[in-house]
Amino acid sequence: MCADPRIQAAATSTLFHPDLHKRNLFVSENDPSKITGFIDWQPTCIEPAFWYADDVSDFSISGDTDYNLCAKAFEACTRFFTPQLSGPRLMDDNLFRPFLYSYRTWKDGAAALRHELIETTRKWNELGFTGQSPYSLSSPNGLVEHEREYKLFVAAQELKQDLASLLNTATDGWVPMENWEATEVAHREIFEGMLTAVLTNKDPENQEPVKNEAVLRSIWPFDLAFEAS
Repeated sequence: MCADPRIQAAATSTLFHPDLHKRNLFVSENDPSKITGFIDWQPTCIEPAFWYADDVSDFSISGDTDYNLCAKAFEACTRFFTPQLSGPRLMDDNLFRPFLYSYRTWKDGAAALRHELIETTRKWNELGFTGQSPYSLSSPNGLVEHEREYKLFVAAQELKQDLASLLNTATDGWVPMENWEATEVAHREIFEGMLTAVLTNKDPENQEPVKNEAVLRSIWPFDLAFEAS
């Protein structure tokens, strides 16, 4: 895959600041349209151009007309001003998916990477690769076990995003000190509510990945500094 000309063309080394929002920009006091500096460079690094191909700007997730116009303007400006980034965004993102999880197995486990390798193998010819995929598919029983693990992985990611939204925290659980006590109370209430829902579900669907307290605790993204009531 790495030798494929399409991936080679989209893998140009690119210096990218992934956190450019208004709080990280300095502008001229006399002309706010002129940017004079950036801060918060910690997450900046040099990656292949395709690394940020699936990034969605905040305004791209709203159905509001003005937001849609901003999204279209963003895409147009990207093509004109940063063609190196625009090229991969216009390509089939399935070409890059195995690379996006390869470095995260220490954090997310093997399920996500395995899933992308399975899907890439299934679509090998459709994606335009020659020969056969070097990744061999598991046995039917192995694929069933993988689906179970992958659904649990997806549930964990969705739980993290939902909790961060409900608690108004970062996805790593950071919260301002002045909001800590109120957030922790809300955190406990949400956990106990979800735990009750899991324990009182007498007929969980076979496809439901969270079926008991142990599994819920295993995917809970934030520290539980309390015992359930």
